[in-house]
Amino acid sequence: MIDLDPQKTLSDAAALRMEEGIEPSIQVDAGTFSDVTLPENAEEIIIDVGASDLGSFKQAIMIADRILIPVTPSQADIWSTQRFVGFLSKNTHGNPPESITFLNRADTNKTIQASDEAAAALDTLPGVRLMPQRLSDRAVFRDSFSEGLAVFELEPRSIASREFKAFAETLFGRGYRSALDRLQKQKTSTEVDSTFREALETPSAKPVVTDGIDDEDVISASTAEAAYENWKQVQQDNKKHKTKEGNKRKKDSKEKKGGKDKKTKKGRKGKKRKKGKKGG
Repeated sequence: MIDLDPQKTLSDAAALRMEEGIEPSIQVDAGTFSDVTLPENAEEIIIDVGASDLGSFKQAIMIADRILIPVTPSQADIWSTQRFVGFLSKNTHGNPPESITFLNRADTNKTIQASDEAAAALDTLPGVRLMPQRLSDRAVFRDSFSEGLAVFELEPRSIASREFKAFAETLFGRGYRSALDRLQKQKTSTEVDSTFREALETPSAKPVVTDGIDDEDVISASTAEAAYENWKQVQQDNKKHKTKEGNKRKKDSKEKKGGKDKKTKKGRKGKKRKKGKKGG
């Protein structure tokens, strides 16, 4: 694991595990991109990086096979994700790695629609794939991290643990393109594009790429807002349809009940007549 985030929260959690003697221990190499060493024999290398160190950030996305983008259910985060997608395309020569989004800190209250609306908006964004699995806003996620534990280590039978396991199985159980696969599909070859070749062969290299994430990176059409409106319209149509079906079922139920009552009254009346006739 590589920690390029200046906040170093991943390094702090790993250090806490070592201090507490928690097994297995996690080895984290921290610093800037030029300071760390990428292991050659690792099956997976996870890099935690933020845009605050823009140099390390841009170099990390140049060599990444895929990028995981957490999004909180808010309009501000949807807009930020739009900008980030444009930034990825410009800084990877129009051939970005697989980009995956997921809802982080999703609402646990099913009556709150913000998470569903955010998911609908993300699902329409070009250039990214939305994972259906969500990580909800649960206290146990924060508590486990502060203890240097995974959520399934702290509370293995919790709902949060099941959420995280489903999330991990989906993320790591699916095939994805490597950086070399992307090179073969890239329009500009490595012989011509020396900066991309240098970045792959020498991770500490600093290729010249576009600076900053600006307004030009925003996807032109208001995709997120359109998705919100479409989602709301679908929900309203579904609600009307359910209401009509419910009213129809109630009407049918009343008619059946009314018919049954008439038969019962008729039957009772008949019995009274028969009884009276017998008595006479």
